[in-house]
Amino acid sequence: MDKYDRDPWAGAESIPGWLFLVLLAVLFIGILSVPTEAKTVTDEEKIFNRLIEYQQDPVGFVTQVLSLKDKYVWRKMVDVLTSIRDHQFTAVPAAHSVSKTYTLGRAVVWYKSCFQPSTVVTTAPSDNLVKEQLWREIHAAYAGAKVPLGGKMTSLKWDVKPSPEVLASLAPEQREMWEKNFVIGFSTSPDSATEHATKMQGWHNERLLVVIDEACELLPQIWRTIMQALIIDKNCKVVAIGNMTNPESDFAKACFSSDPKKNEGNDPYMSDDGWHVVRISAKDTPNYKRGKIVIPGLVGRDHVERIIKKYGKNSDTARVRLYGLPPSYKEGTYYGAHLATAKKDGRISNYPHETTAKVFTFSDTGDHWTGTLFVQFIRGRIRIIDDYWDNEGEGVPAWGRALQSKPYVYGGHWGGPELAYGMSGRFQTGKATVDIAAGLGFDLQSCPKHSFDDGIEAGKAVFSLLEINKNRAATFIKAIAGYGKKKNMALSTDENTVYSAGEAKTWHRHLAAAYRHLAMVYRYGEIEGEMLGYPGATPTRKSYRGDRGVDDMLEVS
Repeated sequence: MDKYDRDPWAGAESIPGWLFLVLLAVLFIGILSVPTEAKTVTDEEKIFNRLIEYQQDPVGFVTQVLSLKDKYVWRKMVDVLTSIRDHQFTAVPAAHSVSKTYTLGRAVVWYKSCFQPSTVVTTAPSDNLVKEQLWREIHAAYAGAKVPLGGKMTSLKWDVKPSPEVLASLAPEQREMWEKNFVIGFSTSPDSATEHATKMQGWHNERLLVVIDEACELLPQIWRTIMQALIIDKNCKVVAIGNMTNPESDFAKACFSSDPKKNEGNDPYMSDDGWHVVRISAKDTPNYKRGKIVIPGLVGRDHVERIIKKYGKNSDTARVRLYGLPPSYKEGTYYGAHLATAKKDGRISNYPHETTAKVFTFSDTGDHWTGTLFVQFIRGRIRIIDDYWDNEGEGVPAWGRALQSKPYVYGGHWGGPELAYGMSGRFQTGKATVDIAAGLGFDLQSCPKHSFDDGIEAGKAVFSLLEINKNRAATFIKAIAGYGKKKNMALSTDENTVYSAGEAKTWHRHLAAAYRHLAMVYRYGEIEGEMLGYPGATPTRKSYRGDRGVDDMLEVS
């Protein structure tokens, strides 16, 4: 019999669940006060004490307590587990099909079982990623344990707090920690981001682990909440994992090293931001190295060679899917290639605000999201010197205060074409956006009428003229880098990605819409009485689809 197939604590399966929970609650708060001669070491205490010993041995835990056979443990799995043990910040940029989510699920169960009391928070950009991937692995690991791990497991929560009677017997500060002795999972989609960002700020405990799956797609405000509000001391840890799809994401920045050998290499390293980075390449897997199936489910040599043959060894597709490296730009985006060229040309830099030139704003105003670009037109260039981003629904009044707080002399303000029809802002305040802006002293004009496709093409046409301040317009850079079409999950495979028609309804689209409005005004409008784009040019389409689904609302004369 394989040594990892045996039950390390035979007979423990008969422990009542309620008794195990009581043990968890009282172990650290009362048992030491009992005289030595009065103590009786029970099976339950032996189990719990052994789990504590596995705090420094996550690999032993997943093979001896959980059901993973030791022959299926491989080098990168060990690197990930030990990095979470040894480092406060762990980043795992990974190729496709390298068991990253499988490993992460077992890491969650190890941490929750061995560190008590603790709170574990898991998140991902979509419900599907949370429910059908990471939490499926958490459930599988829990169900396959060789000893009872206790608690109540539901679809997205593993609650290991003691009974109400035990909680009531504890001191208030201890009661609070044990009340939050759970693992919880949720998605951070754009429409619920503010709610979850607020809720997360209260999840503190003696120990905390935050787990981010598909971290490249995480909303900036969620990343910021995690790093600023949750990670408050050395007992708070973060592990972020995912495919490196977006080179401008917070995840990519966390993984970045100014040492090119580390940044493009495959050995674990410390990033410039202090993250311990474990990159997983498809070529690391035992299946690839041996040219046969050694561990079921891992990517193999045939797949790697097929991708290389189709896309090229050094293609962006190979970098993301095979090597766990960032692409030059995110796949499926509208402006990704243009942004990559701008970076290569040095047009994303510390461009200053020229105090002798006026500043113009271009906005996308909405009921919940508002994005604004601050622009100067300098020597034939379009210089984006600053941005404003409201994702909390503060509306036009907050927008007006933000503009007033800037040290700029304004020359004009533009929003979307729907402003001309008074259709923006009524859902929020009962007043039209232009009327609210006027009351604050801003003459907010509508950009030229256009279709979505016309706006995208205008944005592409003027991108070569952009100069972008990399610090003050950093949110715009992230938005434009991630702005793209929606991935069709049903039709996409590891070898072929299929995108649906139209933009993905993500946070990126609002600042991207502000840029689209800028491009339309530049090409087809007048700025202080001057046509800066093409004199006499007009959009060719006869319909406009705005963010609220307005169709065929406008006509082009």
